[in-house]
Amino acid sequence: MFRSRPGRPSASLYFSSSDKYQVLQERDSDLGAWQISLAARIAGAPPTHGELVNVFTDAVERIPALGHRVVGKGRRARFEPVTGLDVARHIEEIEVPAGSVPARCTLEAQTRPFPAGRPPWTVQVIRGYSPDEYLLVYRAAHVLQDGVAIARTLEALFSGARLPPPVARPRSPAPSSEALRRSARFLPHFFGRTARWLPSHTAAGRGRVLHTVTLDRARFDTITHRTGSTTAQIALAVLAGALRAWTPEHWCGTSSRRQRRGLRCYMPISLRPPGDRSALGNAVGVVPFTLPCADPSPESRLEKITHGTGFTALHQFRQVFGCLMRIPHFYRSSLFMPPRLGVTIVPMGPYESGLDILELIPVPPSQNRCPVVCSFTLERTRVTASFNCAAAIPGTDRLPALLTAALAELHGQDAPSGTAQDQHRVVAAEAE
Repeated sequence: MFRSRPGRPSASLYFSSSDKYQVLQERDSDLGAWQISLAARIAGAPPTHGELVNVFTDAVERIPALGHRVVGKGRRARFEPVTGLDVARHIEEIEVPAGSVPARCTLEAQTRPFPAGRPPWTVQVIRGYSPDEYLLVYRAAHVLQDGVAIARTLEALFSGARLPPPVARPRSPAPSSEALRRSARFLPHFFGRTARWLPSHTAAGRGRVLHTVTLDRARFDTITHRTGSTTAQIALAVLAGALRAWTPEHWCGTSSRRQRRGLRCYMPISLRPPGDRSALGNAVGVVPFTLPCADPSPESRLEKITHGTGFTALHQFRQVFGCLMRIPHFYRSSLFMPPRLGVTIVPMGPYESGLDILELIPVPPSQNRCPVVCSFTLERTRVTASFNCAAAIPGTDRLPALLTAALAELHGQDAPSGTAQDQHRVVAAEAE
């Protein structure tokens, strides 16, 4: 990932191919435009400014990645540590009108600039929308941290754990010509047309909306016990069921071969070596996979997902993607991949924060070219899903309720009756 003296803390850590890919994604915007966030809804009174400064001064000591900024361009782009970090400049306290929608507040958090010349991350405490709770939003420039790094940072923040400092790692050996030829066969999976899945009256437009819903982890565990599928695989199968119910005209009774094949999607996959918890930079590949939305059977959809995203398949793809990233300028050609549904899985490790956390809301970058990005945060007691959608797509507010109904169907119970507002916490936000 990084280039410098292997195995030791480095003053400068040069960008990996994954970091360069992220910079190319942001080539038409400034550093702060592409942000990734994880927000916690917390019950109780918000902390004072002094308490926040103390907490995050300690956090910066325990999480060395927070002390790095991005400098240079092109081949000279790198992460560089800073000295004398003023933590107070990275803490923002925001008062919003009573009754404001938390998801909208979370989405708007990504519109604010980062401190100039400092590490591009902040913590926002958003209060006022409810007398009984507040939002703690940790956000970072995507080039500084990927989703796994964001999750590790929050785990350490809540648990008091200490993360290791980023170190340079030895470059992997160049792949053989046979490995490159074998990997190149996967290139068609990144391109080409996919099935119709958006509502028929979808039009171009600006802005994003955010919908979230918290799902019952116990149902996931029951399905895992019955089928052996992982929580992430169950989440993907449930998403396939929700999308099928969202636009049934595209999937039910179709005679189109492209529709029967299912919906091609992108899913980020971590390329970090085992044990790497430094939480700096991007070590992410993109897995092309297919959601079997045309399959009417919930159990059959899960079986297909489990077969296509098993440990062996993902391990092999990590090796393939590692080879592809060694092909000169492959990451540049990947910018021409067509926009598709994006699905992100964020596993959260165990943590004991002492806080009454009601929900963890993952928020992918709003500048993403994908018309819809679905993110799942997997915790021990709950699974939170968020849909970051282009505002011009009609009917996206139905997706959280459909996701819950699809989980109930796979679990073997009838979907709950009543409106989505009665049964779920479904919120929407719009950023113009």
